Amino acid sequence: MFRTQCLCCGSTELREVINLGMHPMADTFIPLDRLAEPDHLYLLACDFCAACGQIQNRTITSPAERYSGVDYSYTSSHSKTSRDHWQDYARQVGRQTGLRPGDAIVEAGSNDGYLSACFAEQGCRVLGVDASPAMARLAEQRGVPTLAAFFNDDLLATIRARLPAAPKLIVANNVFNHADDPLGFTKTIKVLLAPDGTFVFELPYWAVSVREHKFDMIYHEHVNWFTATYARNLAARAGLKVVHIEEVDYHGGSLRVFLQHDQPTAPGIAGAAGLAERLEAEQKMGLFNPDTYQAYARRVRARRNRFLAQVYALKNRGEAIVCIGAAAKGNTFLNYYNLDASLIDCVTDAAPAKIGKATPRTRIPIVPDEALARYDRVHAIITSWNLSGPLQAILLQINPRIQFLDPYHSDYDP
Repeated sequence: MFRTQCLCCGSTELREVINLGMHPMADTFIPLDRLAEPDHLYLLACDFCAACGQIQNRTITSPAERYSGVDYSYTSSHSKTSRDHWQDYARQVGRQTGLRPGDAIVEAGSNDGYLSACFAEQGCRVLGVDASPAMARLAEQRGVPTLAAFFNDDLLATIRARLPAAPKLIVANNVFNHADDPLGFTKTIKVLLAPDGTFVFELPYWAVSVREHKFDMIYHEHVNWFTATYARNLAARAGLKVVHIEEVDYHGGSLRVFLQHDQPTAPGIAGAAGLAERLEAEQKMGLFNPDTYQAYARRVRARRNRFLAQVYALKNRGEAIVCIGAAAKGNTFLNYYNLDASLIDCVTDAAPAKIGKATPRTRIPIVPDEALARYDRVHAIITSWNLSGPLQAILLQINPRIQFLDPYHSDYDP
């Protein structure tokens, strides 16, 4: 089924942003004993609302399939870059919101509990909520009390029973854009949040993808994509207000947004700023103009076609090509470019939970980074491009003969 109404304002004035064809779930990896099972493929296309500017996934998919069909494998603590980011996040957000020891915190989409554990180290009472049973188990092993459930109204009584008081802080990072009902999700936050509380969410910034003509943040697990304009409109419809917004460099460029109750007594955020300037910048960028997306889609297609010519030239010479990083964005890239196991030798990764599995639909085996040492000559595509610098340094220590291919800024001549 397709969405025909805006998830924020209900308008039917939807315009196509891009159509990437048929894709499986991007953030699941296939165990070896299930390689013969067929993948469920769905149209991956997104639309923007001409009335309010929201960008959303056109195809309706089942949350159970997205997060429970095969064990969900992304973990918040999977790399030093991620761990450093969440430690810094806990310090900064704690300071900005005036957290004190004993304050209650709820993390919606708590994943493996790493961020909640950082807040617990500050003396806060934390409770995680995550739809993936596998992630909830990892969080419990870390000592973070976690409910394995979808965050919604049905869970409010259970959450309140587990906390000493209404949460002073609710966080939802790289998960708010997974909500099938973002307005309902926001209204649930409002009901749960303490009168002097703050809701903070962080997720990839749609403007970065458009500006850089990237498309791999688009996948079925993402139901909608965020801009400052959308954050303001969504908050207002739920009775909250944006009190601070900033751009951070995580995931190649993310928005961190602070919401509070829309009332005169809301505490605010020290040094709050950023919303008006960002709203103006999005308008100047043409982020809600159909012409912008026609040009965006043309650029994405042309870049793919040029890069595939390079790939086929290398394969015709018998060269080895590998991908670095078994990531959701990498699967969108592989499936849109139709790069399968007949073209890509393997995908390397450092995460034990992914090694020994295969990529969805393309069925490329996932092996440890150390496997690169066996090649005399190899070409590598870093699909986790947001970590490109640190990864290149690590990989060249394993094999100094690696030659890197860049599908986004490629002037490589095979």
